[in-house]
Amino acid sequence: MIPGFVSVVVLNWNGKEVIFECLDSLLRQTCRFFEIVLVDNGSTDGSLDLIRKQYGNSLVIVESPTNVGFAEGCNIGIRVSKGEFVALVNSDATVEPSWLEEMIKGFQDPLIGMCASKIFYYDRRDLIENTGQTITRDGLGRTRGRLEKDKGQYDSLSEVFCPSGCAGIYRKHMLEESGLFDGSFFAYADDIDVGLRGRLLGYQCRYIPTAVAYHKLSASFGLLSPFKAYLVERNRLWVVIKCFPLRHVLQAPWHTLTRYFYHFYGIFHHQGPAAHFVKKVSLPKLAWLALKIYLSTLWHLPHLLRERKMVWRKSKVSAQEFEQWLRQFGLSSKEAALKELSF
Repeated sequence: MIPGFVSVVVLNWNGKEVIFECLDSLLRQTCRFFEIVLVDNGSTDGSLDLIRKQYGNSLVIVESPTNVGFAEGCNIGIRVSKGEFVALVNSDATVEPSWLEEMIKGFQDPLIGMCASKIFYYDRRDLIENTGQTITRDGLGRTRGRLEKDKGQYDSLSEVFCPSGCAGIYRKHMLEESGLFDGSFFAYADDIDVGLRGRLLGYQCRYIPTAVAYHKLSASFGLLSPFKAYLVERNRLWVVIKCFPLRHVLQAPWHTLTRYFYHFYGIFHHQGPAAHFVKKVSLPKLAWLALKIYLSTLWHLPHLLRERKMVWRKSKVSAQEFEQWLRQFGLSSKEAALKELSF
């Protein structure tokens, strides 16, 4: 591990339409003390050959023969990285030239284990997509400030719950201490999971408003795809089982039922993501999706309980501190269910 050095991990999975703009933005960084680790997740669109041809030795390229998902793909990159810090940038994101230089300024305090960017929509650069993550009382992550017009309301340094995996940065020591990303998540909520495990170790997250990125949403799975909905809802349940204090685990089903009530309210009033989702997927298919989520959770329960045991063996915080996080960084069930996800 090289002190002060940054490893930027980028995953490529059939990203021929987006990956080059992402890599070009990283190669224009004003910070020069870094490497780019590109993990190819079993691409079949010829993008890896094009990347090799265009960038040569500018990148550290690691190949996975199959698509192992975002979480395990990140782990592959982290394991070969040389930096004291590990930044993650989605292949469908671009960053300003000063992004990395601004991000590493956030680590002056040793208690800071991760930093979040100010992220705009790629096609609507007056609209905020993300200024760090929030969390509901049943483990669902939502991005702070989403769809708000930028009026300077998020231009101050502040503490946030955790960064988005779209464009965030972590102390490598924190990631190693927490056990890296959970590969069984595949994608979505893995940033909530690893951020929460970092917090349970005593680390904090700082929001850096001068570190600016732009995101093309859901280029891989689609904004309202059934597969994405399955992973988001299943993985938030896994976060609860693994990382919530027992008292909050027992309370979480009530908050889930409350959120489901507002989802159904939104469906009948044509409001919120569920209303848009049922236009693509019938209610019976939605019920089948929910059943699959809970069957998968039962199947993976031994793994989740083993993970829970390790998480809480390492934890340095109390249930009272956890409750304070939910109050400080939390999002209500109503807002999580009814707030739109895209413009």
